Amino acid sequence: MSSGVIEKLLDVLYPRGLVCASCGREAVVDENGLCEDCAGGLELYNAAPPIKNIFDCTAAYVYNDVSGRMVKKLKYGGKTYLAQTLADAITLPEDWKIDAVVPVPLHKNRVRRRGFNQSELIAEALCNRYGLELRPELLSRSADTVQQAGLSGAARRRMLKEAFTGSEDCRGLSVLLVDDVRTTGTTLACCAAELIKCGCARVYAATVCYAKDDRNV
Repeated sequence: MSSGVIEKLLDVLYPRGLVCASCGREAVVDENGLCEDCAGGLELYNAAPPIKNIFDCTAAYVYNDVSGRMVKKLKYGGKTYLAQTLADAITLPEDWKIDAVVPVPLHKNRVRRRGFNQSELIAEALCNRYGLELRPELLSRSADTVQQAGLSGAARRRMLKEAFTGSEDCRGLSVLLVDDVRTTGTTLACCAAELIKCGCARVYAATVCYAKDDRNV
């Protein structure tokens, strides 16, 4: 089935102009796919602490009930059409010079269970919008780690220390890492460290959400 047919089918099942991307209620929605109530509860990203090994970072939203529902619908509910909606909310700074876009990888076991990598879907939509090159092969996940929600930064660092494997094909490239949610920044920092070890010149990061408090992520 072609992508165009799939898009038309999704528009019938989940009419993006009539159903809120967060609460799922039928309503008139704004350019972010949100009803008036959810749009009012949305908190836009402003700034966050720097991440080790990351030259610069950005996000679309602060993680809260509204933005969190959209991410969870994509990640755990299989609503893959939301990847486009979430990617459209991310604005990349004009001065970022990006040679390749790399989604934060999932281990193959988790991809098999879930059926997709939500970060890759978001990255693909972002690449289509900005005319960038998607290069998921530049970074893989070599360890099937446990869920990180609720873990401290130190615990995450221990778990992720050798979880990723980079490719030397990233040598000399400026790479944009894409993920759904940034919490402590540990995952992005570990991914960037591996890319830099393989010769990457510079690493940026873009996420849908920045979670100030990761207890409910």
